[in-house]
Amino acid sequence: MTTRKRIRNAGFTFVELLVAFGISALVLIFLSRLFSATLASSNLQDQLSEMNQNARYTIKELSDILMEAGSDLQSIYLDTLEKDTVIIPDDDASPCSGFTVKINPRGGIFLVPQTSHIAITGMEVSNARKFSHTNQLQRIPGASSTLPLKFYTLTGIDTVTNFIYFTPADSFVKGDAFCSFIKERYYLSGTDLCLNTTDNIIAENIDSLAIIFYDKGGNTTTRWSDMKSAEILVRARTAHPDPKYDEYDDHYRRVTLTYTFRLRNKTD
Repeated sequence: MTTRKRIRNAGFTFVELLVAFGISALVLIFLSRLFSATLASSNLQDQLSEMNQNARYTIKELSDILMEAGSDLQSIYLDTLEKDTVIIPDDDASPCSGFTVKINPRGGIFLVPQTSHIAITGMEVSNARKFSHTNQLQRIPGASSTLPLKFYTLTGIDTVTNFIYFTPADSFVKGDAFCSFIKERYYLSGTDLCLNTTDNIIAENIDSLAIIFYDKGGNTTTRWSDMKSAEILVRARTAHPDPKYDEYDDHYRRVTLTYTFRLRNKTD
């Protein structure tokens, strides 16, 4: 009798099991909600960090390229017809959300040493490496030249023999100069900042982009000859909406950065 009573008292009743399961379920629910809240907070912090990084990168990338616009192209500023415009705002508008820029990334300029009496498609230069990372050439007529300013496609570079190759074939006058350059377009497509094509995305989740160019007097302008400074306004957003965030109807968090600077290669 004593043994049976001892065995029966060692077990759990059905009510006790229900209470234990209930407490365990509450603990699991609490831990699950705590984990979800921690995960959501961590995810939000990651999105905010990425948002700020996208905004800062866009400001830096565009301001750097605009400040370098016209680098080593100073000799062409005398072209009164502006055939050599270096910065072209999209749609000739101010503000704009994109622009085309002309740069000479490695300072590829070469003075033609002698007159060419026949049409040629290649020329020996002092340093062919300076013509790398470009795809076009322009001829800058010398003081004694009657040839027009002209553009060519750079088809090849030989850094061993210091030869550059181009099309179409042409003749040159002593004192003419070759200048290498490349044109690149930076623009906003949807929320993607693109370089040349929509397949080449350099920054994501850019909500809006406004670039304003100013002349010497602080007035807005879209003409390269008048541009002295620029202002970039970038508004970036998080990758996903936050249902708890109500400042905007679409629930995306946003940050806005503005940067004003002088165009480095423009003189007063």
